[in-house]
Amino acid sequence: MRVVSYNILDGGEGRADPLGEVIEAGRPDIVGLVEADDITVIERNAKRLKMDFVVGKCTNHSVALLTKWTIVESVNHALLTQGFEACLLEATIRDPNGVDWPIGVVHLHARAGEYDEQIREGQLQTVLRAFARHRELKSPHLLIGDFNSNAPSQHIDLPNAHPRTRDAAEANGGHIPRRVVEKLLAAGYVDTLHTYDPHLADRTGSFTTQHPQQRIDYIFAYGVSHDRIVSAWIEQDRLAKFASDHFPIGVELK
Repeated sequence: MRVVSYNILDGGEGRADPLGEVIEAGRPDIVGLVEADDITVIERNAKRLKMDFVVGKCTNHSVALLTKWTIVESVNHALLTQGFEACLLEATIRDPNGVDWPIGVVHLHARAGEYDEQIREGQLQTVLRAFARHRELKSPHLLIGDFNSNAPSQHIDLPNAHPRTRDAAEANGGHIPRRVVEKLLAAGYVDTLHTYDPHLADRTGSFTTQHPQQRIDYIFAYGVSHDRIVSAWIEQDRLAKFASDHFPIGVELK
């Protein structure tokens, strides 16, 4: 199973074909799209990839899940949770072996300030509650998307970071908060890229494509043993650098 997660920047209008080429290079079976605000871009790429899709509209943006396999059911938690100003689309995908995979496509509040991290921590509680039943049943599942928070061990070279990131670090007393990812790890989720290649994970950014110092896009797995992670990556080829302001990420599970 190959999974790609990609923040395509404000719907991807006018960039459908470059985005599609970048996604297609990952040979995915499942794709999570963040800021999937333009239905024509989603439809165009779903047709290109020969995939079905479901969209979850949120307060400010939308997310989408595309797949070659069967979508058994989906729930847009953003519409069901009062005051939840983030994105959480849950979809159950049935693989060719008949195994059901619950997958959450997530987009949390942006910016690197301390106040912003506090907002994300509140939003994360909604995400964790929504998937609590899967953890209780020890059902393997994935949380993918743009969490807008850095991993605890991520190396951030602030002089080369985006100016907004530098400003936020200065306002935070010289650091970037990382508690959201810490709480996901504490809840039993595995950062698949870090598990596969810790050095790559800690030294490679997914945002921004022009100042790639922050790794804020993730594929988290629960109930998946480490030896099932065949490969994991951040796609940073030339086209990906210009198709969006985020690089796509991916994982292959056996």
